[in-house]
Amino acid sequence: MHFFPKADATLLSSTVDKHSLPPRPKAIGPIFDANNFKVPIEPWTSDADSSFYPPKPDPFSPSSIPQEAHCASSSKYVRSRLAKNERLRLSMLWYYARDLDNEPELLAGLQEKACLAQESSGWEYAVVGVLDVNVYIRLATVGLQLAILPRGETLCAHTVTQPPGV
Repeated sequence: MHFFPKADATLLSSTVDKHSLPPRPKAIGPIFDANNFKVPIEPWTSDADSSFYPPKPDPFSPSSIPQEAHCASSSKYVRSRLAKNERLRLSMLWYYARDLDNEPELLAGLQEKACLAQESSGWEYAVVGVLDVNVYIRLATVGLQLAILPRGETLCAHTVTQPPGV
């Protein structure tokens, strides 16, 4: 499958030279928590939903600060969980993004968007990536190297599980 932009052609056109993109990583790394990176991610539960994301009267009202989470003794941080719609999300990701490494024009466009996000936010880093079954893949970055990280070690897994409006 190849990516054929149509309506978004002007949005995805890039001034970044697709031949100047850094090489794509092939191996998972760096691994920061060698003891837990192979531990499977737990399924989503309604208890997790209410403990991580306290209920709100309106989905778009400001979020309250949840009680401090209790980390498992084997981990130094709160591990992510699978999203409620994980099977659908992964099916859509596979359908639309299974050959992204073979699309230099799209990757160049994403790199340009990452640069724009970093410049407009003033932050030191900007990352565009996808959260797959077992890994988070950095597709375009500013201030960080491209990498393939274990899924349990990324903040993106927490973002995917947030309810709408958070």
